[in-house]
Amino acid sequence: MRAVNVLTSVLLFVALVGVVDLHRHDAILAVVLATIFSLVYSFGILKPIRRGWVEMAWLAVLTIVWAAMLAVLPVAVYMVFPLFFLYLRALPDIRGVFAVFGITVVAIFSQYPNLTIGAVMGPTVSAAVVIGINIALQAIWRGAKEREALIEELLETRHQLADSERAAGIAAERQRIAHEIHDTLAQGLSSIQMLLRVAEQDINNLDVGDEAKARPLGRIELARHTAADNLSEARAIIAALQPAALSKTSLDGALHRVAAQVEGVDIEIDIEGDERQLPMSTEASLLRIYQGAVGNVQKHAQATRCRVTLTYGQDEVRLDVVDNGVGFDPSAVAARPAGLGHIGIDAMRSRAREQGGALIVDAEPGRGCALSVVLPISEKPGGTG
Repeated sequence: MRAVNVLTSVLLFVALVGVVDLHRHDAILAVVLATIFSLVYSFGILKPIRRGWVEMAWLAVLTIVWAAMLAVLPVAVYMVFPLFFLYLRALPDIRGVFAVFGITVVAIFSQYPNLTIGAVMGPTVSAAVVIGINIALQAIWRGAKEREALIEELLETRHQLADSERAAGIAAERQRIAHEIHDTLAQGLSSIQMLLRVAEQDINNLDVGDEAKARPLGRIELARHTAADNLSEARAIIAALQPAALSKTSLDGALHRVAAQVEGVDIEIDIEGDERQLPMSTEASLLRIYQGAVGNVQKHAQATRCRVTLTYGQDEVRLDVVDNGVGFDPSAVAARPAGLGHIGIDAMRSRAREQGGALIVDAEPGRGCALSVVLPISEKPGGTG
């Protein structure tokens, strides 16, 4: 806009130079009109006017003053050039093109009866050039806005990715520690309890008096109680290290517990097959994937209903999440740069691969989304001893 202001000032000065060839009365009138044009133009520039009827009124006054200048100062025809830019800025659609066409016609016929090819081509070519420049600037502006939005989305996604990776790392470490405690400390305490029971039976089978048995049996009983107390504490630690939804309930209960926290979507949960305890890592992965899936349904799908099915098989477990939302094009999402807009699905797919499973997304614009994850059951259930 600064360049348009400079152009307007230069053309106004050139127009005033033409005053020297006019009669005194016409020269005074031309100076007055040029002054009015300058004041009106400065008012709109120094106090920026938002688009609307006020800006249209401002442009109308400028156009009227310019048209009056044409009547006494023919060289003022060059002032049409900055008016082109002002109209296209105020009306950045087809209306601006028609406005430019209209004042171009005025500029051409203001030179009647001295019309020449140059008098016609000058304003016409100028109008075409300004329209072309305006189209190019709008394209550049849109590209800049899109790049800005893309950069903002990339930065936001990087933060989300960092948070997700941090949370995933913490969860993995917690599960590793829980597994270590379960496989070492908890199992060891359970073994100690069993050995103490066997020792107690062996002592009771000895052919000695009850007084002789009382002392070692008392110490064995104390050791059993101590081992039982420590085993309970180990189990509590393991439970605390599991995902929050799994720490107080079964996987089925955890699914319902997460669903109860989702607002605006009616979630129906079905369990198929013989429900049983799964390995701790499998349950935790299923729960995390489920949380991500229903989170996407709530945030992006615009769905009213969601059906969740947990199916227990002989060697695998399957989780299906189907919604009636707006859906999307999975191929278009996958084609976007990594991390832009589909980090949730990527994270779920990565979590499924870590467990040796697979995640499938079946979606179509306007027809909702169906997400399925299948995990193998290849290790012992991750119980607490």
